[in-house]
Amino acid sequence: MGKSKQKTGLKPTLQKAKAKFLSAYYNNPSKDLKIIAVTGTAGRDITAHFLQNILKHKDERTGLIIDPISTSDLYRRLFKIWKSGADHVVVSVEAHKLANHLFYGLPIHLAVLTDNIEDSPSSITNISGDPKEGKAILFNTKPNFSILNRDDPDFEFFAQYPSATATFSYGHDRSADLRINRSKLYKVGTEANLTYGTENFDVATYVTSESAVFYMACAALSAFTLGFNSDQIIDGIADYEPKG
Repeated sequence: MGKSKQKTGLKPTLQKAKAKFLSAYYNNPSKDLKIIAVTGTAGRDITAHFLQNILKHKDERTGLIIDPISTSDLYRRLFKIWKSGADHVVVSVEAHKLANHLFYGLPIHLAVLTDNIEDSPSSITNISGDPKEGKAILFNTKPNFSILNRDDPDFEFFAQYPSATATFSYGHDRSADLRINRSKLYKVGTEANLTYGTENFDVATYVTSESAVFYMACAALSAFTLGFNSDQIIDGIADYEPKG
C-alpha cells in the first residue's frame, strides 16, 4: 500500500503546503467560486459541458476547466475565472490527477461521478493499481453534495463517503433520485425521458450513444441539486454541440 501511494505523486503533507502557497499567491480564488468537480472513466468532458451550458442560465461567466495538468495549472485557471466575476466553475478531471491530490484544501461544492455499467471502472486501472482509488479521493474531500450513478456496480463503494449535505443518485434503478425511464438513439443525437420527484421530462443531445443517456441524467441531477429547473436543464443540454 505504501508503494502505491508513492506512485501517486506529491505526498499529502507537501501537497498541503503547496496548496496553501498557491491559494495565498492567487488571492484564494475558491472563496467566491462554487466548484463542481466531475470525474469518471468516461463522459467527464461531455457532462462538464452540459453543466456549463445549464449554469450559464444564471451565471453567464461560468468557467470550465478540462483536465488541469497540475495543482499550479488548476489555481492559475481558477484565478482567471474568478477574475472574470464568475460564481461557478466546472472542472473535469481524470482519476489519476485526483490521486495526485489535485483538489487538496479546495472546497468542493458538488462532486460528480459519470461512471456507468458500460464504462465500468472494474475494467480500468489507474496508476495506483486500484481502479477506484483516485475517484474515491474526490468524494473523501467531503463535498457539500455528491452525485453518483445508482446503476454503477461500485455505487456502494462510493456511497460510503459522506457528503456534508446529501448524496443523490441517477440511473435506471427504481431507487435512484433521478430515474432514466427510456431512451432513443438517432442518426445524429440521443433522447431520454427522465423522472425527478413528480416531474417527468425529455432531454436530447446531438451526441449519439447509449452512454450519453447517463451523461444527460448525470448533468440533470447535478443541475437540480444546484437549484435549476427542468426547462433550464433541457435547454442547456440541447445547447451543447460536439466538435468534429
